[in-house]
Amino acid sequence: MLISQLQSLFSNFGPFFILLGILIFVHELGHFSVAKFFGVRVETFSLGFGKRIISYKRGDTVYALSLIPLGGYVKMYGDDPTADIPADQVRYAFLRKPIAQRFAIVLAGPMMNLFFAIFIFSLIVGLGEDVAGPYTGDIAVESKAYEAGFRSGDKILNVGGEETPTWAFVQKKIEAAGGRALSFTVQHGGAGQPAQFDAPVTFGENDNPFLLNRQTGQIAGLNQDARSTLVGMRDPKSPALMAGVQPLTLVTTINGKKINYWRDLSPMLRAEAAGGAKAVELQMRDLEKGDKPDATVTVSVPIPEGWNEQTDMARWLGFEPAELYIYQVKKGSPADTAGLMAKDRVLRIGRDEVKAWNDVLAHVKTYKAETDGLDFTIVRGGEEKVFKIKPEMTALMSSKGQEEHRFTIGIISGFFPASPDTVFYRLSNPLAMVQHGFQETMYWTEFVVMSLVRLIQGEVSPKNIGGVITIGRVAAHSFAAGLSTFMRMMGLISINLFLLNLLPIPILDGGHLVFYTIEGLRGTPLSMRKMEIAQQVGLMLLMLLMAFAFFNDISNFFVARM
Repeated sequence: MLISQLQSLFSNFGPFFILLGILIFVHELGHFSVAKFFGVRVETFSLGFGKRIISYKRGDTVYALSLIPLGGYVKMYGDDPTADIPADQVRYAFLRKPIAQRFAIVLAGPMMNLFFAIFIFSLIVGLGEDVAGPYTGDIAVESKAYEAGFRSGDKILNVGGEETPTWAFVQKKIEAAGGRALSFTVQHGGAGQPAQFDAPVTFGENDNPFLLNRQTGQIAGLNQDARSTLVGMRDPKSPALMAGVQPLTLVTTINGKKINYWRDLSPMLRAEAAGGAKAVELQMRDLEKGDKPDATVTVSVPIPEGWNEQTDMARWLGFEPAELYIYQVKKGSPADTAGLMAKDRVLRIGRDEVKAWNDVLAHVKTYKAETDGLDFTIVRGGEEKVFKIKPEMTALMSSKGQEEHRFTIGIISGFFPASPDTVFYRLSNPLAMVQHGFQETMYWTEFVVMSLVRLIQGEVSPKNIGGVITIGRVAAHSFAAGLSTFMRMMGLISINLFLLNLLPIPILDGGHLVFYTIEGLRGTPLSMRKMEIAQQVGLMLLMLLMAFAFFNDISNFFVARM
């Protein structure tokens, strides 16, 4: 019991302290190393603030681990402008050093966070990780991608004369080719002779609002989105339902053969039937049960006579996509109050038959508040039922970080995308590793900077600002996801610390750099009074920012639990 409690405690808080401790150490090591290089005496190197837990002295420096783990500091001799410095000690005093040296010492902390991010991303690709492979998702027949020659499940081997080991390589090539045609070499279905063709790349709105370029190269319909094998069943007398298959469960294997995508369901079932099978053994997974032992069951489904090579075998057995099924109903929502339940299938809204989940969203979004509600016709247990639902106005966060207010009824669709096939990607050349690490760091630096710009422009909601609790939750989740995910999160937060510390707020490194820049330009430092006022204003701004971030943390925590 005690061991399990300790394990739970570590899994919740351990990753946060590991991540924060490493990043603080790296930051303060930057200040410390450059200060020592320029001959400044460092009196204290502390991880954490407040009362010291452990400490030891080596040379002139006391190395300490302090009680409050939300920061650290390097205390340098002569950093107090009011202190008297003996003539024989002037050469060790921080404030008596030339402006350029003081500037370098202060800048070294943020720069170490930047260099550390490059190191982390280089290390990740050096160790190797599973990333999205160069495989297409479900390509719609009416799309430009299909017209150009792409098919669902294609493996993209080459773009513009360069090999594409991952999907990220494919994306980069397309994004950079707006307004011209690109040559592609693909393998349809992952087998057979490669096909070659040219595809026109047009300009479109960047799906990522946190990058500088608002327009980027795109091929409409080309993506990795694919429908999973989460099944819905409308007919209570279908072979699958009568055999014991539960609606809204995921088909994971067919006669022991793994399956990931809905598009492969009918072909695989037909292949088993063509091979003489009178029944198929399906392994089904209940997503709501997570990793529980009873989450996965095996069901044998008989194959009725009368099928042929043109038969949609999934529908023949009673399966249909789960998109129009209600996966979850939010407690206390209009849908819950009206009586809708999980596993209900939406058939009509008013007199309009719905054919996709977007039809449901469109009806709810365009609801007129002055009316008495929407008539939802659903199928439950093979019978049609009608429910009157009055949507409510809700504040939601969009995928682009914008807060929007629209009507909702509190239901989640059974449309679950499948994870793309992965490949193991690794670089062994040290120069290539560092180049990759630098490119990743620059990408995420642009992302963070543009997030701030979009925030100032009002295009991103300030509710996206998170604090220590958010960092703690993200650290715990990324640690549980694996080493490379945790390292990647560490690299991202290191970039955030690099940029945050460069903000021109007096209490931060960026504020000190502003003071030294002014001193360099005017020849003398600012007066003590002006610097004190600036420090007080800076402290107030920082405290307000921390309080706001903490408020968002708490709000998001409770919203997530509702």
